[in-house]
Amino acid sequence: MNGVERLKKLAEGQEDPPLLRVIEYLVNIDDMSDKYLNENKTLKGMVDYIKGEAKRLTKDGYCWVEDATVYDWAVNYWNKTDEELGIKKVISTPTVKVNKEEVVPEVQKVGQLSLF
Repeated sequence: MNGVERLKKLAEGQEDPPLLRVIEYLVNIDDMSDKYLNENKTLKGMVDYIKGEAKRLTKDGYCWVEDATVYDWAVNYWNKTDEELGIKKVISTPTVKVNKEEVVPEVQKVGQLSLF
């Protein structure tokens, strides 16, 4: 599988038109195919990176970003390492489910009890 095929596979099932436009742009860049083979890079990671960059431009709750700028951010995401982009890896700690068995104290066996 080459990089473009991997990118198309990652895009399967996506219905967001802006994301599909970015993917179409990336697919048409000739010398990027090898970059899309990086298993550490994902579409979700790319979208999160682009959103983060756009958030930095936000002023008073508004942001306008040109298509060319978004395309540049997408290319940067695939071209650079996460360290170069300032992306911190979130390491999730696995949740350990502990079965809590109800502890019933052992009943002492005593001779016959008197009701009186």
